[in-house]
Amino acid sequence: MAAVLRTPIPVLLTALLGASLGLGGCSILPDNEPIHLVDPRLEVEPGLHGASRTWTLNIARPETDPVRDSSRVLVRTPDGQLQVHPTARWVAPAPELVRTALVRYLRDAELLAQVGASASGSDRTLVIDLRRFEIARDPSGSLAVVARADARLYDSASADRVSRLSFDHAEAIESASVAEVVRGTQAVLAFLARRTGDWLAEI
Repeated sequence: MAAVLRTPIPVLLTALLGASLGLGGCSILPDNEPIHLVDPRLEVEPGLHGASRTWTLNIARPETDPVRDSSRVLVRTPDGQLQVHPTARWVAPAPELVRTALVRYLRDAELLAQVGASASGSDRTLVIDLRRFEIARDPSGSLAVVARADARLYDSASADRVSRLSFDHAEAIESASVAEVVRGTQAVLAFLARRTGDWLAEI
């Protein structure tokens, strides 16, 4: 009787995992560099948006699709495909990154009596639908960090919508290097934060 060779289960699983990871090798950068965490920081002067309002705000975790609900930095090709940047990762999943940036910005701006990310206890709640948060490459090869979102402000007690605002902004970057990704991301988040501050100041 011929001998039957059996591959140990752990070895087989390791081989399959390695093969599956190797399928996503098409990207804009070589994947032989270490992974860098992109941790954008925003600066704001207190009083930039005028006098402080007396109401409090809860910023809910932004809604998004499963692909963007991760720390992977996505790159959209001219034909609409999404690739994963091989050497950069957000310091937190994209929805958390956006919410943290907004909470810190509005706190530092001293626009509202209180800003937080708790589930309840605030006068109003900000709900964000994060539709794009990625690097986009156009047919000419130019790159930009792109963010698109729909923001809705609700009265927390009645659940009535108070106001709505849409964001769509792109910040050109010179390359897909980590330094340029950081610079572009900071510029996009700064635009979204300032626009949110101006909007809330008008309500």
